[in-house]
This record gives sequence, structure tokens and C-alpha cells, in this order.
Amino acid sequence: MIPITCPHCGHVFEIKRDTVVIAQMDSVARIRLNDGSYFMHQCQKCKSMFYLYYPFLYRDPKKKFNLVLTQQKNIDNLSEDERVVLCHSVSQFLLAFKIYDQCLNPKLVLVKKKQLEKRLGRSIKFDYYDKKNGCLWFEDKAVSLTKEECKAILIL
Repeated sequence: MIPITCPHCGHVFEIKRDTVVIAQMDSVARIRLNDGSYFMHQCQKCKSMFYLYYPFLYRDPKKKFNLVLTQQKNIDNLSEDERVVLCHSVSQFLLAFKIYDQCLNPKLVLVKKKQLEKRLGRSIKFDYYDKKNGCLWFEDKAVSLTKEECKAILIL
């Protein structure tokens, strides 16, 4: 049970949530992480929607990455041959999930995301890499990649 306080009305409650998910063992969690609904909760008192923040580990041994939602600076006892990504907010975690689950180069995705945000003057969410058309999709905006970027986008 995890103690939670509604950020809108201050209602305090406890909720049972998984704190560890292994990719190949929970396809529903993967779908909910991809659509952004995994950490969403509606307050029973004021009915407001908000992200639940609690320590969480998503492990994908097949793709060799671990995503950790935590305030800690480092994590011990995780496999040394797998990438470990520490996220300090739910939005960081969800972005990292979309990048690593698609086996994408995070630096390249983040550069393209920042360029688009600067051009639009607002924050925008990353969706997916369209290999067929050589572009990254951010909400309803496509960002074309050069041939060199298409070669560099996938990490395996």
C-alpha cells in the first residue's frame, strides 16, 4: 500500500500499486505505459485526475534496459549488463519508456523534441518513430530525419 495525497484537494488515501514490472510478464502495463495512463488516478473525493508518483521499476531484460522512477541519485543491485535510466518525474519516465521501448537513440530523440518545442513555443509529447517514412512523431507533428539520422536512431 502506498500513501498518496491528492494535489488538488489534499485528500489522503492509500492505494495498492505494483512497484516492479517486468516487460515480458505484463503486457497490460506496457500498453498503459505507452498510452500514458499507467500512473493516472482520479481522486475519490474531488474527482480530479493526477499522476501518482511512487518508486517504480520497469525492467525489460530482452531489450536490456531498466527504467526507475525515484528521487534517489543512484540504484544498486541492478544487472550491470543492462542500461539503467533514473527518472525523477512521471513525465520523464513516460518519455524514457517510449524511447527505450522502441530501441531509439535518446539523444537524437531529445534533440529533435527540443528543436520542435522551440519552434512551436510549447512543450510537446513524443509518440513514436515511423521507420517507413523516416520521421519521429510528436503528437500530430512529424519531424523528418536525414539518412544519417535514420541510421543513428535505432540502438540495439
